[in-house]
This record gives sequence, C-alpha cells and structure tokens, in this order.
Amino acid sequence: MNKPIAIFLCCFQLALFTPKSQAQTVSSVDIVKVNSKYQKEAEYFYKENWQAFRKIALEKKIISNYEMMQTSADSTGHYTLILITEYPDSLHYNKREKNFEPIMKSISPNGPKMLNNIDRKQFLQYVDGFDATTIVSGKKS
Repeated sequence: MNKPIAIFLCCFQLALFTPKSQAQTVSSVDIVKVNSKYQKEAEYFYKENWQAFRKIALEKKIISNYEMMQTSADSTGHYTLILITEYPDSLHYNKREKNFEPIMKSISPNGPKMLNNIDRKQFLQYVDGFDATTIVSGKKS
C-alpha cells in the first residue's frame, strides 16, 4: 500500500473512532442587587422580561439554558440575583443581540414591562457581570 493511502486510511479510522468534542458553551453572568422592599416589582420585571425572552430564545435554540439564582437578604434588606444565560457556542454568543432583538420587540415593543411605574433604579442595582466559557460540565445534552 502506498504511503498517502495508508496515511489517509489511518486518519479516516481515527476520525471514525475518536469521540467528537462538543462546542464549548459560553455563559453570560449578571449579578444584581434587589431591594427587598420592592421584591414584587423585581419578580414581575424578571418574569415578564428576562425570563420571557429566554423561554422563546431556548425554544428557538438561540440559547441552550438559562438560570436565575437568589441569595438570602442581607442586613440591609437587599438580596442578590445571579442571572445566567448559556449559549451553545461562541457563534450564538456573538449573535446574541441580533437574535434577542426580535424577541424583545415582539414581547415588549414599548420597552420593559413593569408591575408599577417604579423606576428600575429604585429596586435593582447592577453589581457585576462577566462571560465565561465552559471547561467542564456534568450537564447532560
């Protein structure tokens, strides 16, 4: 057997029997403080906007998962929300604004839905945010 054919067959066999690596997911994490006095406003705001957008994005496979976590209130009466949006790969992550825009416009064409006409700044304070690439996960696809 000539050398180029042998190399091709070797590479072909490796390709067949090597486990496929999955694309690395990218997660956006936002951390916000909520004034407990306005808990109902915050719950409504995130359910009717953040969560509603992500439900549709998940159905359309724009994102692969989303989570909202809450800490207990601290001594000042504030608690923290940790908002995580997971994208299947960097391509979906890079198109996030373009992909979310039509969803946001269809759900809230006049801007975010609010329970009462209380300014967001009264009940929410953005603390930090970052993006991260998954290295190891126990999540089943």
